Amino acid sequence: MAETTTGTARKFGLATLIGPGMMVAATGVGAGDLTAATVGGATFGLVLIWAIVVGAFFKFVLNEGLARWQLATDKTILEGWAEYLPRWVQIYFGAYLLLWTVAVSVAMANACGLGISNLTGGAIPTSWGAVIHSLLGGALVWIGGFRGFEKLMRALIGIMVVGIVACAVLTFQNFSGVVSGLFIPTIPTGSTTSHLSLIGGVGGTITVINYNYWMREEKITGAGSLRYVRIDLLIAYTMTAVLAIAVLMMANRAFFISGVELNSATAVTQMAAMLGATVGGLGSLAYSIGFWGATASSLLGVWQGVPYMFADIYGIVRKYPKNVRDQLKQVNSTPYRIALAAMTLIPIPFAFLNRPLLLLITYTVVGSFFFPFLAATLLYLNNRIAWESPVKKNSWITNVLLVMVLVFFAVIAVRDVVNTFS
Repeated sequence: MAETTTGTARKFGLATLIGPGMMVAATGVGAGDLTAATVGGATFGLVLIWAIVVGAFFKFVLNEGLARWQLATDKTILEGWAEYLPRWVQIYFGAYLLLWTVAVSVAMANACGLGISNLTGGAIPTSWGAVIHSLLGGALVWIGGFRGFEKLMRALIGIMVVGIVACAVLTFQNFSGVVSGLFIPTIPTGSTTSHLSLIGGVGGTITVINYNYWMREEKITGAGSLRYVRIDLLIAYTMTAVLAIAVLMMANRAFFISGVELNSATAVTQMAAMLGATVGGLGSLAYSIGFWGATASSLLGVWQGVPYMFADIYGIVRKYPKNVRDQLKQVNSTPYRIALAAMTLIPIPFAFLNRPLLLLITYTVVGSFFFPFLAATLLYLNNRIAWESPVKKNSWITNVLLVMVLVFFAVIAVRDVVNTFS
């Protein structure tokens, strides 16, 4: 236990700059985030920038709490829920994870199909692009293990960042508007939904839990790693905010300033076309490459990270001892590979069909309550549960922030339920 309580202090260098935090951020920045930023920028211009920063900060607070729990206890958050919370918590999360996995695996594959179709000018149809990406992603995770996944994610992160940031530089203008949107919170009439979507959507949902498992793969343990983890997450969510702001700035230039209406259903292809008309073919190409990199890295992160959760739940439900559960949470374990195979195959039939309405409604209703649930459990576990570790429990500032996160995401959850059934 010595390593668990004290750990080995990790230092930053070029080799560790893209750590597990950046991989969590890349997994969270997908088509949904980029589309929300595109619609927000096209409709309201630069006044929504502050909402992106707030959303990224909220995700930092949650992920820091998850990491601190694991560094102090050597338990994943799922193990913490199982040991210290009522059984209904396990049932709720298990049901949520199953529904989320089906809905999101389909959405991820379709987003990759859209990305490659847009990049190739339609030479690869969206449907077949979805099938290819799903199968290829599953194969790469199965064969490459964590180290192969890590190398590929770093390459995709580079593609995503270079493509989107390069396009933002080509379209950059109105420095004062950017500063004003960043530091002067403004909520124009009719923009509430866009603000909530940006704050709630930036940085992913359940994929924040991937950090627990990627910390283990990187052997990040104990109090000595706490500073590293915080810097790692700070870099990750700063980059998340930068990418979303970059897309919003592009949409501001291509649509809002030009007075061109954006159709959210065709936001990606419209953006590429408008950027081509505004700044030339290089802008359109940079955006298309960056968008594809974002969708591909998001799919790969989900395919690699989520099977850990199924393996973790399996070990918990079977009441295996900790050493056996730790073996199950390996990329070559049977539960992990069954979950990976299922995620790889589920999107294929849906690539040629629309998602069933019932699945979408159920997923929305159950999934909307994940972040309030996570914030509430971190308030309990990181305050009330005794641990023998130099890692400190929540400070009063952290508790205030978690209460703010809980209330805010509860409002979003109620809004999502009302909008779904109306």
